[in-house]
Amino acid sequence: MGRELNVIALVSGGKDSFFSLLHCIANGHQAIALANLYPPDGAGVESDLNSLMYQTVGHTLLPLYGEILSLPLYRQEIHGTAVDQAMDYGTLRNAPSPQGKPGCATEEDETESMLKLLQRVKENHPEANAVSSGAIFSTYQRTRIESVGLRMALTPLAYLWQYPELPTPKPRSAGLLEDMAAVGLDARIIKVASGGLDDDLLWENVCAEGTRKKIAGAVQRFGGGVLGEGGEYETLVVDGPSPVWTGGIDVRADQKMIYQGGGGEACLTFTGGCIRRKDEKQGQTSTWLENLRLPSLLDFEFKRLLETLDDEDSHPSAADSRISTVLPFAAVHDWEDKYQLCEGKWTSRISNISAPFVGNDTGKQMEKIKHTLLWILEEKMHHSVLEIVFATIVLRSMDDFPAVNEVYGELFSAKPNPPARVTVACGESMPQGINVIVSVVVALQPDRYRHRLHIQTRSYWAPANIGPYSQATSVPFETNRAGALVYIAGQIPLVPASMEVVTRASLDMAHKLVPNLADFRLQTSLALQHLWRVGKAMNVGWWTGGVAFLVAGKEDIKYKASLSASAWRGIHTQRDRDEGADQAIPSDEVDFDVWNQQQTGNRTLKTVHSENKLPDFAMVSIKNGNTQEEKDVNACIPPFFAVEVAQLPRGSEIEWQAVGISRAPVRFFRTTSEHNFSMAACSMASNEMMVCFVGIKSFDAKGDIVAQSEEALLALERRMKMSDMINGHKTVYTSHGIDHFRLGAQVIPCKSVWDSSGAELAAGIVVHYEV
Repeated sequence: MGRELNVIALVSGGKDSFFSLLHCIANGHQAIALANLYPPDGAGVESDLNSLMYQTVGHTLLPLYGEILSLPLYRQEIHGTAVDQAMDYGTLRNAPSPQGKPGCATEEDETESMLKLLQRVKENHPEANAVSSGAIFSTYQRTRIESVGLRMALTPLAYLWQYPELPTPKPRSAGLLEDMAAVGLDARIIKVASGGLDDDLLWENVCAEGTRKKIAGAVQRFGGGVLGEGGEYETLVVDGPSPVWTGGIDVRADQKMIYQGGGGEACLTFTGGCIRRKDEKQGQTSTWLENLRLPSLLDFEFKRLLETLDDEDSHPSAADSRISTVLPFAAVHDWEDKYQLCEGKWTSRISNISAPFVGNDTGKQMEKIKHTLLWILEEKMHHSVLEIVFATIVLRSMDDFPAVNEVYGELFSAKPNPPARVTVACGESMPQGINVIVSVVVALQPDRYRHRLHIQTRSYWAPANIGPYSQATSVPFETNRAGALVYIAGQIPLVPASMEVVTRASLDMAHKLVPNLADFRLQTSLALQHLWRVGKAMNVGWWTGGVAFLVAGKEDIKYKASLSASAWRGIHTQRDRDEGADQAIPSDEVDFDVWNQQQTGNRTLKTVHSENKLPDFAMVSIKNGNTQEEKDVNACIPPFFAVEVAQLPRGSEIEWQAVGISRAPVRFFRTTSEHNFSMAACSMASNEMMVCFVGIKSFDAKGDIVAQSEEALLALERRMKMSDMINGHKTVYTSHGIDHFRLGAQVIPCKSVWDSSGAELAAGIVVHYEV
């Protein structure tokens, strides 16, 4: 279940914040206080701020909730307006104000009222370490709660985030509202503001089947969403499950008055209300926990993938002869402070920054690396850290991660959305005297054209960011057309709701598998699902290739490499994906991004992630040399490497990392072999960008891996009929001590490398070439 948290529940009176609170309790957390923000005094009883951030209609009845839920209720008046109207909050926080005072640009933002509220709660409840909200699709709300919560050292919780897209234990028809009804939540409509929703719906229970049907019918005729995420309506919860709710709210007819606004808007105002106590029998029941639907951990296709992996041979065969490293990295003495700079059309790469000369202190090495990186960016490239979109951190030991992370985070303290990253520890495979190596990808186009996914809130959807990194960052190919490269952060198998590494024991999953491999199969499937969910959220339709970082012993690395390759192949070749149609989002749950609607006039669907196809074979054409082939799904699988390292974050056994292509046609080149090399590639249809995976099968007699790599890259140029690919950016995974400066490549000094067939390689090379 994970560590119990002491939760401050942000409540507006609406259905979502209270239902999220029930999920907090179901996940083993303790609610210790309620917190609410309300309009300024003197705004009038009918006041409704129409804020994208706060629900204020019905605020006069909020004082009743403290007594009903037997929790202290703290309230704070809302001051200011939406000064920072960017979707991701914090864009103005470090900008100078007209008076020259940093941070003042957002002091009058309405979001900062929440900070004052939570400060007051924490003064009275210092044990508080989490804050919950009812955000479902609104990035605008979520990022503001994250900003305030994290400044107060509170873990943000939003168990309804992307809830309608999550898999269900059984088929359902009405989704979230039906789930609310199942636990006895009674949420009355107190405001309508959308076509087809008339004032005769006011005070109807939105969770009741008849009301849901009325709203769904209006949505079909006039547009909008049945969940009310686009401001179509707002609710006030008047009852809930016992014993959480010790009573309900009663409002007499003469205490309600309809206030008519412009454009067909109508809301209820209240002159009073009282608490209706539940009888002793009602107050003792806790059947709501049995009726509360918790989303399944795995989507249909990944549950089936796990079943497929479980059906594979559970007992690895005797290990074949292994490739012997000719010269280990530990014997390499010439790394020093050399780095690589490779410049392209859309991105540039700074690779292999290290600092062994400052001594063995990892924190001091990272401090020097930080200054070196800034110097390269500012003095040599005339860029800044704001242009970094992806980072690779290679450590000697994960024990050094906190010290490295603290210094690394200083690079992005002024940036609301830091770059995506992958972090691995390579142990004794590291070059002598080097404890940390940093490489980054720098985007060459203005920041306004890039998109990031940076979710720091705990939910059921995917793991929250728990450090200075984003889940994903996209770099558009051109500012005037669709299509982008999407860099996905390394994904480890954390259960999103608890942020603990998944095990079968924690899920009470029975199995008859070899113990040390049973959890690995589950972790492989879950981490891969995280990669998929993040990819879909970023509109990825195709992967340029995938890398699975593995932790394994000598006795099971071959099997783990083969199993991860099987997972990569299996998720790309599932034929009958439509068997999971019963998991589709109910049509009446499609909702809108209200921020996007107000900023652009577009009522863009928010629940599009599950509708995105990944892989999207419609994007892909298959080529063999210059010959166009008929599409064969089994032959159209992005290339793959399994890379053995010493340690991964949080003690994981696997970490998936990949780069995706969004909304651009792709050419896929079949895997071929030439002498001692294997090759697979994909490119943009326009041939402006190509990513190739090149495997070197064995060391030659001289053990000169640099010469072999150069020979392989020249063979690649001949096959692709493209010149100068050898000067593209190269990432080399190898256990052999390689002179990265001579090859001009980023190097990951790993323990072993394996290809998609489960064969060990002397080296794996990923070439990123921008014409």
